[in-house]
Amino acid sequence: MKTLNSSRFFACALAALPAAAQAQDFSGAVTLGYGLGSISNGGGDIDSLTLDGSGAIQFQNGWVMGLDATLAKMNPEGPGDFDTTDLGVNFAYQMASGATIGAYGDFMNFDTTGPVLGNTDTEVTSYGLNGGYVNDSFGAEFHLGISEVDGGGDWTDYGVTLRFRPTDATRIGGHWMMSEGDAAGGGSFEITSIGIGADHSFGRGFSAFGGVNFVDADQINTDVTTYGVGIGYDLSAVTSAPINLSLELARSDLDAGAGSVEEDTVRFGVTFALGNAKRAPENSVARSVMTPRHNALSTLIDTAY
Repeated sequence: MKTLNSSRFFACALAALPAAAQAQDFSGAVTLGYGLGSISNGGGDIDSLTLDGSGAIQFQNGWVMGLDATLAKMNPEGPGDFDTTDLGVNFAYQMASGATIGAYGDFMNFDTTGPVLGNTDTEVTSYGLNGGYVNDSFGAEFHLGISEVDGGGDWTDYGVTLRFRPTDATRIGGHWMMSEGDAAGGGSFEITSIGIGADHSFGRGFSAFGGVNFVDADQINTDVTTYGVGIGYDLSAVTSAPINLSLELARSDLDAGAGSVEEDTVRFGVTFALGNAKRAPENSVARSVMTPRHNALSTLIDTAY
């Protein structure tokens, strides 16, 4: 089956970058993260290094380009590890009424090594159309697309994302999405992801954020619930550096029918704000559920790590 690699996938995005000189507004952030986790039932410890970034460029002609990237390396106790790369680009046209219409593309690579996890290298390319409405305090997006898996097992993705800003200091967002189709080797599957999160600025540099995400994979009778709460401190309150320090406590509960496994994680983050971005750190559960990927599998992995 023909799929896109990451270099070809982002060629169109890189070709559009010279137009950034005409941009009216840019906002974004990059977070360097470290997580230290412990798995129940004798599963041992797991640590992770992450690099997350996102941004949006709004042009003078009504077009908006959004970029997302996640690089993560997880090291469980014992031999072997697993890495993920998740990249996304979105082009949308915003009308004077606030209505939007556009297209998106996502690329995810999931790579595992070692005797426990086995040696795998899976690529998922997602693409489709989206539309919605946005104003200063509310945003809604609907998407419909297709995911192609290297080696077989295509599926259809659809869902909705909502964001609400009741005050300048508070943001609330959530999503519902479903990925369903044919599994490699025969049969069908259905993965549903539901999440909600929020962040709030208390002033004087302090902030708090939290979120919860629930994923149900019916074919393998597995549920994963991830939730996290954290605090942040914006160093720009005392210096000129646009840097935010964050600490989050997160837990993922996996219920596979025959048993359950819990993973508790402490996440540290150093976020560099770009433009006028003020929001939860990119490596937080809150941020992942408020701005999810366009398929449920990628959203599950990004939320859990």
